[in-house]
Amino acid sequence: MYISRVILKNIRGFADLQFDLTRADGTCAGWTVFTGDNGSGKSSLLKAIAVGLTGRDTARSLQPSFQGWIRDGADDEAAIQLEIVRVADDDATSESGRNPSSRFPVKLTLTNGGKEPTLQAAIPPGKPRNYATPERTIWSPDATGWFSCGYGPFRRVFGASPEATRQMVAPTTERFVTMFQEAASLAEVDQWLRNLKHKELENRAAEREQLALLLEILRDDLLPNQITVDRVDSDGLWLKDRNGVQLAWSEMSDGYRAALALIADIIRHLVSVYGVEGLADRGTDGRIFIRRSGVVLIDEVDAHLHPEWQREIGFWLKRHFPNIQFLVTTHSPIICQAADPNGLFVLPEPGSGVAPRALTTEEYEKVIASRPDTILLTPAFGLHASRPSDR
Repeated sequence: MYISRVILKNIRGFADLQFDLTRADGTCAGWTVFTGDNGSGKSSLLKAIAVGLTGRDTARSLQPSFQGWIRDGADDEAAIQLEIVRVADDDATSESGRNPSSRFPVKLTLTNGGKEPTLQAAIPPGKPRNYATPERTIWSPDATGWFSCGYGPFRRVFGASPEATRQMVAPTTERFVTMFQEAASLAEVDQWLRNLKHKELENRAAEREQLALLLEILRDDLLPNQITVDRVDSDGLWLKDRNGVQLAWSEMSDGYRAALALIADIIRHLVSVYGVEGLADRGTDGRIFIRRSGVVLIDEVDAHLHPEWQREIGFWLKRHFPNIQFLVTTHSPIICQAADPNGLFVLPEPGSGVAPRALTTEEYEKVIASRPDTILLTPAFGLHASRPSDR
């Protein structure tokens, strides 16, 4: 599935945000970037999208309190609405009956009620009272496909609070928990890798295939500085540098750990949703790629990454996950250069009164073709000068 449209009404700092995420050719997959100043609402935007994707019950588990989600002074309803695009080969309903149309809306509202705002599913405009498409599709734990997952800026491998750990293993919340809880981690991906290795040693064909797929993808020009993924064993994932020195998870830099855990976790969830058979294919160049569709949200995708890696990570992800729609936030001009057409959106600084918007085609072309210091002067970042004022 994909998201073709995001509408936020009176959610956090957004009075009326309306983003059309469709490319000029009608597709949605690729690299879409949201930029903006600190406090402009980038994380809030991704969390609101995640709430729309997961539905009322899962969202309440991820976000126990919605205090502060209804915009101050709002005199109209507070609502999150997404338009979902179904991929017929990937997405099916949870029960027999007619498949949904190729595009359909989902809507949730927040209402002030006593001490705690109430989150409820709502009927989108123009739909009948018995409209239940989301409950049969993206919000159903039994529906096939409808892949999505999301990651917050703190993508560490180890450590988590007891409450976060429970959500890290719960099927309904594990794919989004780091977006909503700073105390959560990606420790489950480490356990998954170790289990795959154990099962491979027991000659389990499915786990052997999963591990081979994962290692081939991670070894395909992902890491900079001639560092490669060496192996997985009972201690987890190991790297090897240009001098043959081996590094375990615990010895890696934050950048290596965060990137490897993120990508491995995406693959883990894809395997869980689609299975390993038919998940991947090979291009004409012989390189492997994931062929399934879905939505991946990543907050501050540039976190812990050297500029050289920031320059390449979007292109690498698009090459290996060509049918995934990546929605990412960043403070890095280099991350923006991987954006696809109609894939750059700017959130204005708090209190400016300016509406969130997509960059124009001319602005987009300038960003993807310019040097980082020039990109900082475009509307994507809005700097008046790229040098300190006292120089």
